[in-house]
Amino acid sequence: MERIGLTVTLRELTGKCPNKRLRKAGRIPAVLYGKEMKDAISLSLDKKELDKVLHTGAGGNVLVDLNMEGRKRTAMFKEIVHHPLKETIEHVDLVEVLMDKPIMVSIPVHVIGKAAGLAFGGIIQQEARKLRIECLPAAIPDAINADVTLLGIGHSLHVKDLILPEGVSVVDD
Repeated sequence: MERIGLTVTLRELTGKCPNKRLRKAGRIPAVLYGKEMKDAISLSLDKKELDKVLHTGAGGNVLVDLNMEGRKRTAMFKEIVHHPLKETIEHVDLVEVLMDKPIMVSIPVHVIGKAAGLAFGGIIQQEARKLRIECLPAAIPDAINADVTLLGIGHSLHVKDLILPEGVSVVDD
């Protein structure tokens, strides 16, 4: 699991006008919340730094070490709101992650290998492109590989057939 540091600033003003001013200054409004927190914390993120974090191999499933004025917290992206026309980031929701408690995340499924049934005119039909898994935050894999090499025509690969890393369990069927 990839971990990236991100410097954030606490913000006191919230609402439409202060958020517009933040965006003009190259910052993105954000909120940090979690089960163990009493109240949500309003933050602002640097737009360029955020773009670097989001364009990693892990995508949104990256652990972010937030450095907020001397305090450190670990979080993950919960939701990223984009402008409907410009596709720019409007707002970010972060959820605090406790490293000793399991969490649920969606990760991609990668098909690897060439199925034996392809030689006889078969096609591969992938039903699930993502799977929801549950594991400790440090054990989140970048993806789950589904080896289709032994599949013939009419055969299928189920979630129970996938080889999962240790400590990872699939929540989906």
